[in-house]
Amino acid sequence: MNKLKNILILSALIFLFSCSENKIKRYEQNLETLKLLVDDINNYYESSDSSALDISQYFTSDFTFYSFTAGSPKGVPVSLTEYQDGILSQLKKNGFTIEIGHSIYLPGIDKNTYEIDGSVRVYSKATVSRENTVELSAYRTVNFKNGKISGIWEWADYGGAINQIYE
Repeated sequence: MNKLKNILILSALIFLFSCSENKIKRYEQNLETLKLLVDDINNYYESSDSSALDISQYFTSDFTFYSFTAGSPKGVPVSLTEYQDGILSQLKKNGFTIEIGHSIYLPGIDKNTYEIDGSVRVYSKATVSRENTVELSAYRTVNFKNGKISGIWEWADYGGAINQIYE
């Protein structure tokens, strides 16, 4: 009986460990996807090429980007087209350069179970330039579905950055 109890406990521990290992593996795969996206965005701004930015392969069709500006406590939702063509591409067309630099990546957790869920949290430094150069810090949470980014929630002082750029 004692031996059976030990086998059951050992089996349960192995099962729990394998579930956690899968979630960590999913996080690591999602993190690699996010890093590739950041590299593509940085390369886009570094390039003198004026072709359109196409980062759609990283995102789900129902992707939403949320930015939290003053007066928008629940975030301003933006679709993939608006994020890619309306924000990122327009900034470059208007003479801005952006570099996402030093970043600290952490596994995200499920809001109900507090277990690693494959999402990625990011603290990063961005350098934005036009007339002046401004460094700002940002925090993002990035959710994934089937290895593609389904949502980004970003907090950064956009207003302060714009004010410093035009000083």
